[in-house]
Amino acid sequence: MKITGSKASVFLDSFDNSNVVIGDGSIETTAKHKYFVISKAATSSIPVPEGTFFIAPAGVSQITLAVGDRVLKIEPDRFCKTTASFEFAMGSVEAGDDCDPGATISDGILTISGSLAGLFRYDDATQDLDNVTEIVVNRFLDIIEDDGAGVYTLHKRNDEQIYLLTLLNSGGAVGTTENWLFVPINITSMSMSLGNTDVQNKDLSFSKGEGQPIIYKVPVSA
Repeated sequence: MKITGSKASVFLDSFDNSNVVIGDGSIETTAKHKYFVISKAATSSIPVPEGTFFIAPAGVSQITLAVGDRVLKIEPDRFCKTTASFEFAMGSVEAGDDCDPGATISDGILTISGSLAGLFRYDDATQDLDNVTEIVVNRFLDIIEDDGAGVYTLHKRNDEQIYLLTLLNSGGAVGTTENWLFVPINITSMSMSLGNTDVQNKDLSFSKGEGQPIIYKVPVSA
């Protein structure tokens, strides 16, 4: 079977130190929650390597975080895309000699880059920027909140890493397989279009950040 790009749903979250969970031998994961593994103890029960991603089991039985485990709870918000693209590249090294002129071998270095396009979105009730839009804007601009009554809150420009999760085949029935593309990214550029007869939009470019990109397969649960 083949499916359209509209079946791919994109989600973003940014690093937030308050969402780091430090294992103590009794803390457990939360069912179906998403986690990025910062570090693992020698006795860790975390089933994936450091620098990558997992989803906690859907049932009652959970993973106990050992002393020395540190994970980031990922709380992704949907990026309502109009277009999305990814480019995966592997470098090569010249390895030619007079027995095999022009030969190359892989240098083993993976690079990922891409772009996302979407619309500026505002909360229907408050007219505030939605979470995803604010995460993106705050990568480039300080944000000052004024409550109108003399309280001013400064959110300094934040260049922390972002976690990009793309569900490639959304809408599957319970028991079928979800295919997630997980990539830690840095947003490298943003452009805005505010034409009088156009919808306000934002176009982003990104490159791979720190951590391991993976395809993650998990059954759809009820």
